[in-house]
Amino acid sequence: MRGCRALGLLVAACLVYGCVPQKGTSLEKDKQVQIHYELGIQYLTDGKSSQAIQELQAAQALSPDNADVEHALGLAHQHKGLLDKAIDQYEKALRISPKLTEAKNNLGTAHLAKGDLDKAISLFEECLKDSDYPTPEKAAYNLGVAHFKKGDLDKAIEYYLQAVKVNENNVNALYNLAYCFQEKKRYPLALEYYKKVLVLDPAFKQAHYRMALIYEAQEKNDQALESLKKSTDIDPDYLPAIYRTGLILIATGNVRTGRERLEAVMKADPEGPMGKEARKQLDMLKGDKFKGIAAP
Repeated sequence: MRGCRALGLLVAACLVYGCVPQKGTSLEKDKQVQIHYELGIQYLTDGKSSQAIQELQAAQALSPDNADVEHALGLAHQHKGLLDKAIDQYEKALRISPKLTEAKNNLGTAHLAKGDLDKAISLFEECLKDSDYPTPEKAAYNLGVAHFKKGDLDKAIEYYLQAVKVNENNVNALYNLAYCFQEKKRYPLALEYYKKVLVLDPAFKQAHYRMALIYEAQEKNDQALESLKKSTDIDPDYLPAIYRTGLILIATGNVRTGRERLEAVMKADPEGPMGKEARKQLDMLKGDKFKGIAAP
């Protein structure tokens, strides 16, 4: 399954913990640790993982048993794609501070990224059991992602609904709910949740695109084309929407304009999957064997 949004690292989660000084350290040393820590978090927030690691390691050298520093280093390494190193850092943070549930949630995201779904699910479930965890919607959302990746749409829906119950403005959870309902062909519910996504984020091009696929399945081609246009108005280079527009136009008799759309896709992505599919459709059109295919 593709298209379902996985939860990214929530860097802001680091900030709420501050950087707690260790007992027995001097005020000047604590100040230096805090400076390096805050610089590291700022670099991490700005997407500068290497600089973040440098500053956080400086804090770690001064305060080697600080759970917040170890947790932040885990986030920084995960941002660089160094998942094993990130896991080591999260586990160290949890050994120092077993109740640092945000580190446990992020440990789960690292295992999720590695494809170790059962381990990730176990960690997220532990997070949900912590009554003091201030953001349980993160763990619920991540459980939805993990179960989606396992192919269990019903479980995914259960946890996405739980995430939305805690935070009704969780755009990614709403989108993934809509996606799951669409996969189950529960189109009215899928449309309902896509519309909620677009109220919160009108520029969410994938939501417009996925709505178009539903309208097309319902043979509502005018509405499908309207949704696809909204998608390409947001991103004129959004190839899935351009490709799908071409197919619908050709299927409904507007062959010339539809061919132009497919040719644009082929030109933009000549060796990629979208370009190859567009070329296939154009070749079939030349041989009078055109037929629409499943949405990419």
